[in-house]
Amino acid sequence: MVSAGRHPKNAINAVICDLPQGIDVVPIHNGHRWGMLRCGMCDATEAIWSTPRDADNHARRLLRFVTRHVHDEEG
Repeated sequence: MVSAGRHPKNAINAVICDLPQGIDVVPIHNGHRWGMLRCGMCDATEAIWSTPRDADNHARRLLRFVTRHVHDEEG
């Protein structure tokens, strides 16, 4: 059994554990959706799937979202 805050796929869990400040994980647990990443500055979201076809590709997609939504404090 996996704890509530830990994703069952290690590659995805590694991305979720190293999130910068300003990007939050919103737990959803609805169907195949495990949760979503939400940017606090621009309210953009990205789904986190519990059963992705390829966990490594999904982890790269989440990491790409994180790198695109690291905003400076000034703007």
